[in-house]
Amino acid sequence: MSRALAYAQKLLPLTLLLSAASFATAHAEAQDLDPGKTNFRLRWVKSSETDFGTAIIGDYDPSPESNYAISADWGQRFSDTLFTLPIEMTANLGLQYFAERGYQSDAWGATAYIKAHYTWRLPFTELHIRFGLGEGLSYVTRIPMSEQRDFAKKGVESSKLMNYMEWSIDVPLRQFEIFAPMFNGHIKEAYIGYIVWHRSSVFGVFADKKGGVNFMGFGFEVRY
Repeated sequence: MSRALAYAQKLLPLTLLLSAASFATAHAEAQDLDPGKTNFRLRWVKSSETDFGTAIIGDYDPSPESNYAISADWGQRFSDTLFTLPIEMTANLGLQYFAERGYQSDAWGATAYIKAHYTWRLPFTELHIRFGLGEGLSYVTRIPMSEQRDFAKKGVESSKLMNYMEWSIDVPLRQFEIFAPMFNGHIKEAYIGYIVWHRSSVFGVFADKKGGVNFMGFGFEVRY
């Protein structure tokens, strides 16, 4: 565990520094950035037994605890490209509330992560969908019961500080005429979609053995 904590202590400042630097750069150049650089996202996600690899395509196996989380995230776009590719990059901070449904006291969590977004046009149509992949750190005031159970099966304990990943598939709403009234004010774009919220030890880096938990659900995001 000491090795994991030492690694985490080194990684946490780096992730937070990257996020802070991205926010600072965006603020300093606010007058030069295109509209829609800031995003705010709300999501509801429920604990799942599904592995991350199949969760990203919608495979859902509910956890017996049936616990869930509500999350609010705020982010800033800091680049329109990644290595010259049309992949938008954002720096994000999130706050989570974990409803443990009586198995233990409810908890709070926080995330700091960088996320890549790629918008893809559906073949033979003018419709678009957006894929997103985020990487960073997650801290919780109390480890979710479904995560505790996953590590208990291996005879070890999880950690409050873990690696964080998220996967999302969103539909931009501006492309549909019915939603046009939403964009008469400060909102430049809105999305609704599917998300996988994932905490893990990265093969034992953050805990004594590999393990983690997936929360799967839906989110709504606005850009302004």
